[in-house]
Amino acid sequence: MQSTQIYLITPKHIDLEIFPAQLSEAIAGGGIAALLIDCDAKLDTELQKIAQTLAPIAQAKDIAVVLRGDSRIAGRTKCDGLHIDGDLEAISEGVEDFSNRFMTGAEGTSKRHEAMQRGESGIDYIMFGRLDAPEEDETYAQPFEMADWWSSLFEVPAVIVSGSSMNNCEQAAKAGIEFIALRSAIWNHEQGPRLAIQKANGILAQYAIEE
Repeated sequence: MQSTQIYLITPKHIDLEIFPAQLSEAIAGGGIAALLIDCDAKLDTELQKIAQTLAPIAQAKDIAVVLRGDSRIAGRTKCDGLHIDGDLEAISEGVEDFSNRFMTGAEGTSKRHEAMQRGESGIDYIMFGRLDAPEEDETYAQPFEMADWWSSLFEVPAVIVSGSSMNNCEQAAKAGIEFIALRSAIWNHEQGPRLAIQKANGILAQYAIEE
């Protein structure tokens, strides 16, 4: 049985005094496939320290760690993947330069032809929904439609960016979308990150698809 897997995203603001413990709590909930480090760091040294701290915690539990946007720091901190920002040209160049060192991924677009071009660039996953968009309770219908369409036709796995609640988990699992990216639905959950992850996994498991 194959179910939609969790692609966990860090909060935008990370306090290294408290967040490593929160991350460990989330990981204890089980079933996390990957961790995307996507945070607002003012300096490269700050981002490097964050990645150096968080990556080993996740990797120790066989969770792939992806860093957004900075190949140098991804390399220095031994991350597994690189999330490439930018247009098709930037994505293609990033894949050409870094696919021998990292798993690579990028955001898709709202247009099918453009998404297909990005998928053909050699990325290892395509993400629907914007990382920088304000988080609503639920993801808009259009990114879900794109992810649903993509997952039914292409081998490159799709990631759908969830809203701030758990409501999108059922929708993603029913559609058979390979990954759901969860951020504040986990970190802001009233019962804490461990129980939040367990709850998300419970929802996703209900709609596991036979391989």
